[in-house]
Amino acid sequence: MKKLNQIWIGCMLLLLAASCEQNLEPYSNADCWLNFVFYDNSGDPVTSAEVDDAMKQSTYSFVTASVAAGEELTTGVVEVEVSTMGFLSDKDRPVTLKQVLTGNNDAVPGVHYVAFDDPSFVAKCYVPANQNKAVIPITLLRDESLKDGDVTLKFTISENEYFKPGYAAMVERTLYISDLLSQPSNWPVDYVGNYGPLKHQLLMEWTGEAWDEAYITELLSGDKGYLTYLTRWLNEKLAEENEKRLEQGLGVYQESEEDGGEIITF
Repeated sequence: MKKLNQIWIGCMLLLLAASCEQNLEPYSNADCWLNFVFYDNSGDPVTSAEVDDAMKQSTYSFVTASVAAGEELTTGVVEVEVSTMGFLSDKDRPVTLKQVLTGNNDAVPGVHYVAFDDPSFVAKCYVPANQNKAVIPITLLRDESLKDGDVTLKFTISENEYFKPGYAAMVERTLYISDLLSQPSNWPVDYVGNYGPLKHQLLMEWTGEAWDEAYITELLSGDKGYLTYLTRWLNEKLAEENEKRLEQGLGVYQESEEDGGEIITF
C-alpha cells in the first residue's frame, strides 16, 4: 500500500509540473540589444566580463595597410562585428553608430573617416534579415594630417528603433588612425621584444608582412613552433645585417633618440 501511495504521489507531481509548464508565459519581450564582438589574442570571442580596455582599442596605419595590400591606399576599411540579443527579424535592421568626442585629436568626419550618417555608410550598416550578427565596414580616409600623428575615433552603439545598446562593457570601441608606423595593440613583446618604429620597419622588410593587428593575430593563433623558429631566424638575420653595417663603419641597428634610442633586439 505504501508503495502504491508513493507511485500515486509521483504521478500527481508529474501532472502538476506539466500543468504549470503549459501555463508558463512565452518570452515576449520585443526589445533587442546590440553588442560589439570582442576577441582575445588567440582569436576566441570573449564574454562581457572578460572584455578589457586593450580589447576595445585598435590601431590602423595606412603605412602598414598599404604594405599588406601591396599598393598605396587612399582609403582603408576597418570591420567591426556586432551581435544581437533578442528575437531575430525577417527584415534587415539598421545599426546606428555615434562618435564619442574625447578631446584628444578626435577624428573629423568627412576628413578622416566616412561619417556615420553618410548615405554610403548607412547603406552598409545593418544586421541582415534572420541573422544575429553582422560585420560593419568603417571607411577611413588617408588625409595628409595623418602624417603628423594619430587621430582618435571613439564610437559607440546608439539606440534606434531596432536596437538598444547592450552590455556596458561591449558597446564602445576606440580606433587610432595614422599614416605613420604605429604600435599595434597586440604587439607580440614575448617574441620580438619592445616596439619601435625602426624594428617595425625591419620586420616588414625582412618578412614581407605588414605586422599589423590582423597579421599578428594570425601569427599568435597559429603554430607556436613556427613562432619559435621565426624568432630564431630574426635574430640570425639581425646579426648578419649588423655585421654588414659594422664592416661599413655604421653602428648596429638602433632606434632614433626621438624613439628612445634602444638597440634593436628580438
